[in-house]
Amino acid sequence: MKLFNKKIYILPFFLAGIELLLRFAFGFCNAPLYIEDPDFEYVFAPDQYRFRFRNVVRTNAFSMRSDPVNPTDTTVVLLVGDSVINGGNPTDHDDLASTILEKQFTEHYHQPVRVLNVSAGSWGPDNVFAFLKKKGFFGADVMCLVTGSHDAYDNMSHHKLVGINPNYPDKQYSLALYEFWHRYIYTLFVYHYVEVPLKEFFAPAAQHAPNDVIHKFGTVFNPGFQHLADTARAMHIPFLMYLHPELPEIAQNRYDSQGEEILAFARKNKIPVIDELKLHRSGYPLTPDLFRNPDFDSIHYNAKGQAYMAKHLYPILKQYLDAYFARHARTHRP
Repeated sequence: MKLFNKKIYILPFFLAGIELLLRFAFGFCNAPLYIEDPDFEYVFAPDQYRFRFRNVVRTNAFSMRSDPVNPTDTTVVLLVGDSVINGGNPTDHDDLASTILEKQFTEHYHQPVRVLNVSAGSWGPDNVFAFLKKKGFFGADVMCLVTGSHDAYDNMSHHKLVGINPNYPDKQYSLALYEFWHRYIYTLFVYHYVEVPLKEFFAPAAQHAPNDVIHKFGTVFNPGFQHLADTARAMHIPFLMYLHPELPEIAQNRYDSQGEEILAFARKNKIPVIDELKLHRSGYPLTPDLFRNPDFDSIHYNAKGQAYMAKHLYPILKQYLDAYFARHARTHRP
């Protein structure tokens, strides 16, 4: 009985210790928040500084994962896309390909060169275009769309996600212990591997799509590809695409049918493509250690993968920037 009483007294201190550990070591109750938008569905809330899973996640006044946009930004590269360039919670601000490129170009040209990260998880090119149409193109001199096969028909659905899907929170949890249970243990394991199978067994007709999954089943090729290409052409700025394969495509050494549609679109519209599968075949292997968690995630890069992407974007973007500086005859040229 005495031993039981001791455990009762120890339990609150143990839980308090876990609560503090989750908050201050791993950033629970400090998730990057999202806002809804009627035109482009959702995006990170602006002006955030979050410490999450030992990574810094920052957004500027325009919800970009970039430093603040300034009136003095005269040379601007727009790097646009989805979670591949956004990085999410597991990617530190300094490890993003956009941050790496911005530092490299600024050092090379001895003057500020902005590489603005316009992105959000599960955005398609139509989300990107809707955002830029509403917020402006920020004086872009070059625009690069980072895309993958899954974007071909990933059309906006305007299905409500923010504040409902646990991956798109609009407010913080009050308790780190509850967030750990509800967002990770329950959602990732109990819901999928216990609750859903039981419901399917007892009432299969009553099943609905789980709230933690985004469903965008477009019936036409995503119009954002054409809108971005046409707008860049009208603005007289270079537009290129960076095609990022998923691990199954790497294993098969070819894109799926939707990836091939994206390549066909690029050929038809004379859009340059940095094709990662070609890089893979030519001595720059796309190894599993570039990916965040190759056993469960076939798409997203870790810090090493972000550096891989930056390395192969750099020489192509530099060609356009060299031409830009030559045309403008800057006084502070290297």
